[in-house]
Amino acid sequence: MQVNEDNNKQLEVVDGLEMKKMLAAAAMLLKEQQSLIDSLNVFPVPDGDTGTNMYLTFKEAVKSLEKVTNNHVGEVCSVVAKGALMGARGNSGVILSQLLRGFSQAIKKEKKLRVAGLASAFVKASEVAYHGVLKPVEGTILTVSREAGVGAKKAAANSSDIIYVLKETIRAASDSLSRTPEMLPALEEAEVVDAGGQGYLTILEGMLLGLTEENIEYSSEMRSVSSSAQKTATEDIKFVYCTQMLVKVKEKKLDYYIKQLRHDLQSYGDSLMVVGSDDIIKVHVHTNHPGVILESGLKIGTIHDINIDNMKEQSDAKRVKEEAERLPGHEHHQTEDQLKDSSEELIKVNKNTGIISVGNGEGIKKILSDLGVDWIIEGGQSMNPSTNDFVNAIEKLDVNRILILPNNKNILSSAQQAAEVSDKDIVVVPTRSITQAVTALMSFDDQADLSELKAIMEEEISYVTTFEITRAVKNSKVDGLEINEDDIIGIKNGKIEVAGSDYLSIIEILFSRHLSDEELVTIFYGADMQEEDAEKVKEMLMEKFELDEVEIYQGNQPLYPFIISME
Repeated sequence: MQVNEDNNKQLEVVDGLEMKKMLAAAAMLLKEQQSLIDSLNVFPVPDGDTGTNMYLTFKEAVKSLEKVTNNHVGEVCSVVAKGALMGARGNSGVILSQLLRGFSQAIKKEKKLRVAGLASAFVKASEVAYHGVLKPVEGTILTVSREAGVGAKKAAANSSDIIYVLKETIRAASDSLSRTPEMLPALEEAEVVDAGGQGYLTILEGMLLGLTEENIEYSSEMRSVSSSAQKTATEDIKFVYCTQMLVKVKEKKLDYYIKQLRHDLQSYGDSLMVVGSDDIIKVHVHTNHPGVILESGLKIGTIHDINIDNMKEQSDAKRVKEEAERLPGHEHHQTEDQLKDSSEELIKVNKNTGIISVGNGEGIKKILSDLGVDWIIEGGQSMNPSTNDFVNAIEKLDVNRILILPNNKNILSSAQQAAEVSDKDIVVVPTRSITQAVTALMSFDDQADLSELKAIMEEEISYVTTFEITRAVKNSKVDGLEINEDDIIGIKNGKIEVAGSDYLSIIEILFSRHLSDEELVTIFYGADMQEEDAEKVKEMLMEKFELDEVEIYQGNQPLYPFIISME
């Protein structure tokens, strides 16, 4: 039987209270890493919110533990899975809810957890998540969860120590995460690892922290680490320096050098990432010997863009800031909408079919309402509603037939999950933009069968081309396009096509590439734009492309100065 050699503490059984601590610590760590995970999103649009969605989903899951009064591991995990299901936000949140669902299914009868059950739970978590995705993609959180499960199973065959098994699970997940750029070209091009996979690894690391950190106690608010424990956590940072560099090498030997660096550096720290393209290799590692890392680069080429951060100092500064924010005068106040009584009466729907839609911006919401939407859930880019938001809206409408328009690809999965848990007759039309929602609503027929209505709307929205104009939130490289932070970027049907410094020129390029026989062009201008700005766009389009009809609407949408449709 193998023993846990690098930690004197060993643990063969976990009860419900300890599982609560593991989950609370995971939520705490996910909150701390939220911004980092968000920053790993490949596309530089202002809705890179994988970390935010995973944290908010997990937070809701852990808050649901207030209902659990016994010490049964299986019940604890079942309640968490249900909480995650209802709190799921965005695609990453829905996948996380499926991982927790699978984890709980494997151990639902277990009063206490041992290594065999833990390993089975990680394996089942991956299986359920894979089954929940229509077209699973490797190089994502799915891959990381599957290979973490394999690592857990191997470790459980060699040891009865849960701490050891968790560490080996984390090791397998970390190795898998570092290889995600090899599986997804978009990750390799952007020189990042998968954001969802990083979130899953963070949860695993938090679960381990919950077992090994004595000062952590379960709290539904996740304010579960005392100041002394925070200090201990800072002191326990094993590798102090976050070290990054670019290494320029001979292009023909790129793959060889990548493998060599991974082999040479793996013993000098953790969070190692070595990826490359053309003749450039990017290295990221947490280490106590940054000089050794730099020397390794010099052995094979020239080094550039060196960045070394002291993570202990960063952690101390963050702790001081958080303590200051907890002092009087820094309270966060709820908005008027948040203070509304959730027990409002049912909304009367004077037609056979109720309509729920997602929108943000007073102008957009008014347009949706004028087109017959009965309940508008505020949300969209960077603010994805949860499954529970949709469930609450469904329950508020006094009608049994409901149509849902999510209007964002990252909201679609939460809407579908809400439809599945409701007893009402519900269809979700997969609208990915406000422009598609407007077109879908124009073809609404209250007398039509719901499935037929969905088919009609899907056909109509297939004729809509949507351009979204926004600013890049970070430097990036997408499909060979070099994008700098604050560049104006033009997006066609969700795909970034052009970047530059002028709104008009970006819009002109998009139209020159894609205008064909469209009869109607509609401009929705955002919160930071005035009507005269939209008029300038209209004048340019009518002059350069001889358009007969261009409509302008005040959308007041945040983040996207212009949303334009062609149909």
